[in-house]
Amino acid sequence: MKCFWPGRLAIAALALAAGAASAQPSFPIKPVTLIVPFAAGGPNDVMSRIVAEHMSRTFGQPILIENVAGAGGTTGSARVAVSQPDGYTLLSGHVGTHAAAPALYPKLRYNPLTDFSPIGLVAETPILVATRHSLQVDTLQAFVGLAKQKDADLTLGHAGVGSIGHISCLLLSKTIEIKPTEVPYRGSAPAMIDLIAGRSDYTCALLVDVLPFIGSASLKFLAVSAPARVPQLPSTPTAAEAGMPEFRASSWFAFYLPKATPDSIRDRFVAALDSALSDPAVRKRFVDSGLVLPAPDMLGPAPLKQLMIEETARWSDIIRSARITAE
Repeated sequence: MKCFWPGRLAIAALALAAGAASAQPSFPIKPVTLIVPFAAGGPNDVMSRIVAEHMSRTFGQPILIENVAGAGGTTGSARVAVSQPDGYTLLSGHVGTHAAAPALYPKLRYNPLTDFSPIGLVAETPILVATRHSLQVDTLQAFVGLAKQKDADLTLGHAGVGSIGHISCLLLSKTIEIKPTEVPYRGSAPAMIDLIAGRSDYTCALLVDVLPFIGSASLKFLAVSAPARVPQLPSTPTAAEAGMPEFRASSWFAFYLPKATPDSIRDRFVAALDSALSDPAVRKRFVDSGLVLPAPDMLGPAPLKQLMIEETARWSDIIRSARITAE
């Protein structure tokens, strides 16, 4: 009979453990579900599908889009917050769900800063100050003068209380100290239709929402809230160039996993996202869709977490000053 010394037993146990670990398949071994907390066809959905297609090839597993719309994106976000932290449920959030929501929803069912593991910023789309074509202004400063004169007689059409366009126009109103008459719509499409028809005076629109109307002479674009002019509207000045540097607003999009997801799995997503954003085909599709890629120093979990902290404080102040809630 052979005897194993304790040392040999320990070595054998370690060898078995190492063999078992090496035999385990690497993540992911099945499809990943990407929750888009908005209806199909919107900017968040479009961006998510572009990136998910590339990340699926990186992982060797499909990333399946599931649209879970409701309550300004908070319904789908809350679902991901309580999902299993195994890497198979991913969230495509944005400035509304992860910065403005705490101030807009007093009974919010998640904490954006503590209930998720950030992966990284994916894209942004700037905000445009747009007016009906017949409004007698051609510059942002002329609009400010008219707005101060008309005040409540000026009609602001927006995509709904708490939408990015709405809170961006709250910032604009606060900056120039006006209180226009607000007309909320069920989404950006009907808001744009009525603006073009002259049934409202102005709006704060996402660049992706106005792309179909560029060059049609149906709208006037007074300023864009971006660090530089956008290629789709090269003659439209930035807000800073138009004399209003305080008007800083954009709809940024980011990916999140549930909190407690292992770092090794999160790091796989970070690397896959970085690979997608560096792909020339993805970058071109972003530009064609009115999306702006993050700056290199904004990539990864840490810059996204800091952005969330700053944006939550800024938008909470604006929303609470306006005394609005989405419930």
